[in-house]
Amino acid sequence: MTMNDTKPIHPFPARMAPSIVLSRLPQATRRPLTVLDPMAGSGTTLVTARSQGHTAIGCDTDPLAVLISRVWCGDVNAKRCARSASEVVMAAREWYQDIPEASAYPSGADDETRAFIKYWFDATARRQLTALAKAIPENTESSVRDVLWCAFSRLIITKQMGVSLAMDVSHSRPHKVYTRAPINALDKFEQVAKKVVTLCPFDGSTNLPRAKVYRRDARNLPFDDGSIDVVITSPPYLNAIDYLRGHRMSLVWMGHRIGKLREVRSSNVGAEVGYKGVVDGAPVCKILAEMGTSHRNSDRLRRMLARYVNDMDLVLRETTRVLARNGQAIFVLGDSTIEGTYIRNSRAITLLGRKHGLDLVSTRRRQLPNNRRYLPPPSSNGAGEQLGKRMREEVVCCFQKTG
Repeated sequence: MTMNDTKPIHPFPARMAPSIVLSRLPQATRRPLTVLDPMAGSGTTLVTARSQGHTAIGCDTDPLAVLISRVWCGDVNAKRCARSASEVVMAAREWYQDIPEASAYPSGADDETRAFIKYWFDATARRQLTALAKAIPENTESSVRDVLWCAFSRLIITKQMGVSLAMDVSHSRPHKVYTRAPINALDKFEQVAKKVVTLCPFDGSTNLPRAKVYRRDARNLPFDDGSIDVVITSPPYLNAIDYLRGHRMSLVWMGHRIGKLREVRSSNVGAEVGYKGVVDGAPVCKILAEMGTSHRNSDRLRRMLARYVNDMDLVLRETTRVLARNGQAIFVLGDSTIEGTYIRNSRAITLLGRKHGLDLVSTRRRQLPNNRRYLPPPSSNGAGEQLGKRMREEVVCCFQKTG
């Protein structure tokens, strides 16, 4: 198997290019490396590292990202999954008939979550999704159950037509355009499940080390000092993508409440939440200046950037701690334009890396393909140029721990 043949199993915005990981990871012909992505997203680093024979470990705070990563880099039994998908649809069709509209919500959903679901899903879709969400947990095998939930999510997280009333959910920019869902969930589920299984690259037939994915925070990693050989990650691009804005549309059906997801969303690295400390303090102020900001920028922007710097300071601290001596850390970053100011996020990471004992070995800039930029909804006229200016290139920074 080559990564050139591997395609994503689920839509995910601003996915890291596998070529970046491949260029840093030779095949494990001598000694398998332990490779960590502390902000794993959909799992590109993990899948690529495992395909090369390395031990892959990932963390993320987004529950949907953790689910997608586990499925994509896990061993999938195609026959078992196909049989289970068929059984789920059979059970869901039977239950669907008896689910009244007033009860067509996930079990345990509170009033806020119900209101959210009612806004984005019509009555028929709600009844069908309720039936599917009831049937999926009946499967006792966790790996198969994860595949089924991944297929369930793919019915919702789409660019144009899905089982919700929204368009462009896959770019995390959902906007309501339909009065009735264009896709029938019960009719489509088996087909989507088959698609997910087909795209999963590992079936357990090889002796490749298993990957592990945890729902943990990159600012507080659960790993021993010096236990990681290589870190490859792409932190959230500041002010570019609000992942949970779209992901919550499928997560609510898996038992997550809107209020709890809001808490996760506001606490994530890169969240547009202001820093509570002293922005004009010497360490933060120096890094903000190096990033390109000045006192001419709004207080809101400076506090948002200070929050990002503070978060990434913790990420770099943890990265350095878990790296083995002479280990490498590769950060794929996005410099961006905010409020008309060009913000050099990569400069902040370089300074923070130096602070924690990571020497910058190399820096490479690569243009972002148009299909990987954070684009506006398809129906938005005139917004493309403005949003396109936010993110035009990636910066790949390679550090080494020498201390």
